[in-house]
Amino acid sequence: MDSESIKPIRGMHSEIHALAKDISEYCKEPKKFALYLGVIKRIGKNRAYQIFSEIKQSKNIKSRAKLFMFLSKTKL
Repeated sequence: MDSESIKPIRGMHSEIHALAKDISEYCKEPKKFALYLGVIKRIGKNRAYQIFSEIKQSKNIKSRAKLFMFLSKTKL
């Protein structure tokens, strides 16, 4: 996937910024955008997409944010 082929959302600087925005809003923590951006930079865009997809497919999650943080710390 060519990063130039994806148009960033208005106000977003890059694809990872857009991803951080999506994840922070999905986890109901939009004010913690910077935290999610930092995690994505640490684990990589592909791993972040993978974790986000797993969370969206899971049922009965009490805390999406805690699950995202837990999965971002565990190794494959």
